[in-house]
Amino acid sequence: MSVAERLFGLETEYAFLTRGRAGQPLDRRHGLELFMAIARERLPNLPALHSSGIFLQNGSRLYVDRGLHPELATPECANPWDAVRYVLAGEQMLADVAAEVAARDPNVAEALLFKCNVDYSGARSTWGCHESYLHDADPRMLPAQIIPHLVTRTIYTGAGGWDPLSAGLRFTLSPRSAFIGREVSEASTDERGIYHLKDEPLSGQGHHRLHVLCGESVCSQTASWLRVGTTALVVALAEAGKRPAEGLSLSRPTSALYVIASDATCRRRVAASGWRSTTAVAVQRRYLEAAEQHVDAPFMPPWAGEVCSRWRAVLDRLADAPDSAAGCLDWAIKRRLYAGRLERAGVPWDTLPLWTSVVEQLNDALARQELRLDRVPVDVLIGQASPIPDTVRRLGPVLRDSGLDWDGLRPFLQARQEMLEADIRFGQLGGGGIFSALDAHEGLLDHRVPGVDNIPHAVANPPAIGRARLRGECVRRFAAERAAYACEWHAIWDRSGDRVLDLADPFAAEERWRDVSGEAGDLDPALAPGGIMDLLRSMRQGRA
Repeated sequence: MSVAERLFGLETEYAFLTRGRAGQPLDRRHGLELFMAIARERLPNLPALHSSGIFLQNGSRLYVDRGLHPELATPECANPWDAVRYVLAGEQMLADVAAEVAARDPNVAEALLFKCNVDYSGARSTWGCHESYLHDADPRMLPAQIIPHLVTRTIYTGAGGWDPLSAGLRFTLSPRSAFIGREVSEASTDERGIYHLKDEPLSGQGHHRLHVLCGESVCSQTASWLRVGTTALVVALAEAGKRPAEGLSLSRPTSALYVIASDATCRRRVAASGWRSTTAVAVQRRYLEAAEQHVDAPFMPPWAGEVCSRWRAVLDRLADAPDSAAGCLDWAIKRRLYAGRLERAGVPWDTLPLWTSVVEQLNDALARQELRLDRVPVDVLIGQASPIPDTVRRLGPVLRDSGLDWDGLRPFLQARQEMLEADIRFGQLGGGGIFSALDAHEGLLDHRVPGVDNIPHAVANPPAIGRARLRGECVRRFAAERAAYACEWHAIWDRSGDRVLDLADPFAAEERWRDVSGEAGDLDPALAPGGIMDLLRSMRQGRA
């Protein structure tokens, strides 16, 4: 392994929904069972041994995660172009499988997949896009170096949308930030942290894995490319002992994340160490300058210079005119799109803060009466029989002082529902999404990154280097007899031959099959969880 080599991957969670002929939602568990059955049938694969799901011929893994949603983990990628390419390849495969669900089941009118990050129904569900970065740094020193970056990169990695905890319409650069409540956490499904302590290397000894779970699914190639590229460079700097966050400590990182996400001007200041304050752009520039200072260092990847160039370009745009990113970054695309739709609905963008405040107060008052705003007709709510007359009387003058009146409440609530539905459908897979429609019109968007191409090749082939190549080639070779094999990130087991392919080295370049018919010998411990022989015996007996 060269010290300049980096490996990373993305794990994207997708919301899944099947609808019947009358438009009604159908049983999700049944739909997912059919979805995975079709995936196993149509996609060359090997079954996972310890985990769930299947490994595919391009080196990726597909499975159903807790919460009943499909998740696709890309193969280990060595550059940001491949990271984006394999996400897109995965989404093409998933969309094809979802289309087949509707074709196979006569009760299903459509099977839909969304990369929508949050659920606006009140269920407080969230779907993330996790990132994994292989590194050899001391995990104890990494939080201080990476947290300010993860907080402030939101200005170009944020998916955009609406605060899912608000009864009104509060635009945010990062809807998922509402569910990030801690600076550091061990959990990944509740009390999520900016920095995740999980350090499961999925490889041999000596390696660590930074598992980032505060990120979001994005549609923009630029946003996705920069997310991986910049973070990989920060990890490389930290691994080399360069301390890229020296002097960049944020006083309250979770509060800073919320403040930054709520500011589309990218200029609001957040508290930093030493009684100072700073902006997200300023913090990102410090990281960029550290990367540029060492761009040609032996420990930096060969693509560091291009990442720095694009990184600087997007920061300049956000510093000078954030609205200029309205064709490039997800949150800015959405903000321009949603502002136009609201204007046509008679709800100007600059009235959102007041209407949101009014609606939140109405909702809080109704909750004390064990009622909900969406269950009380507007005419009743503001009429003589209102269940909260005192609140309505108090808010009337507030509206009048701003040139508004109660006649605007119904249009606002109707527009709110349209906006929430639009945000869910923005990232719909399979060509029916809003982003896909925008992207199909030449000249509307400028998010594409040259070199993120040849997606059909990435559907059928793994990356060119590392164990991902070996894994993908073996999956393709053995898929026709997959009952005799099982796979994990770090190994492939031959059920009938008492042998195992050692993939504990993430940078493995050739197949190293080992005979395990006797003792496990000097196999890497990663290949023998619970004992190789016990695993092989249980596989042959149908218990694994």
